[in-house]
Amino acid sequence: MSSPHPDLSEKIAVVTGSSRGLGRATALTLAGAGADVVVTYRKRAEDAEEVAEAIRALGRRAWVHALDMEDVASIDALFEAVASEAGALDVLVLNAAATSFRPLLEAEPRHLERTYAISTVGFLRAVQQALPLLEPRGGTIIGVSGADTRTYIPAHGILAGAKAAMEAMIRYLACELGPRGVTILGVNPGTIMSDSMRLMLGDALYETAAAYESRSHPLRRAAAPEDVAEPIVLLCSPLARWLHGSILDADGGSVFAMTGRWMDEGARAAMKQGRLDETEAGPAATLR
Repeated sequence: MSSPHPDLSEKIAVVTGSSRGLGRATALTLAGAGADVVVTYRKRAEDAEEVAEAIRALGRRAWVHALDMEDVASIDALFEAVASEAGALDVLVLNAAATSFRPLLEAEPRHLERTYAISTVGFLRAVQQALPLLEPRGGTIIGVSGADTRTYIPAHGILAGAKAAMEAMIRYLACELGPRGVTILGVNPGTIMSDSMRLMLGDALYETAAAYESRSHPLRRAAAPEDVAEPIVLLCSPLARWLHGSILDADGGSVFAMTGRWMDEGARAAMKQGRLDETEAGPAATLR
């Protein structure tokens, strides 16, 4: 049986923030499609090594490098190492992000500085440093954005602003990189039930959120990192060239459906409480 992935044999990829979560899933999916992968991490060296070993078990090459996307010197060092060790580059997935989750009215300059340093300054520096390696091979750059640029998510204003700026950069870079044969795209995931989400929500709330996603998501299941990694890897194929400059939603329709999902959930709860008759359920339903 043939692989469901595009054929990325002999391709070389860099995935930032690939020691866990979506970055890890993307690195492993790229390897499953035939690519050799540079795994990067900021703090989780052991986790990054585990990802690299899993890639090697698939018969692909893997390299591991520390990377701090806030530090221009660290970014420069990474691409110097890629040039020295791999000698080329075909795919760059810019996934790493960090922020301080708080209302904008409580944000301090230092909170914005770190978030924007990674998602705008670091993003652009990585593109600039990768370009000499990508251009000769007609490579692809993918920036991972977030649902908070599409809809209000409490305490996400800082990150949403930085990711929205990154999306604007992608569109501008498309005009600059297109003539040079390099494709650039953005991918916008919805809610991903990952270890990071569990850490942020706590076990009890995480389980509640996962159950809600499974019950109300248009595809009727909660998204795992692998579910978003698949379309990311699909976009690494040369067949995605005419999507150049696009910011693509990889959320299974969940963000668009959100208001209806909450309304439907409320109607179900109301029926259980006897405040809504089954015959009233639907678009015209009204609470008693």
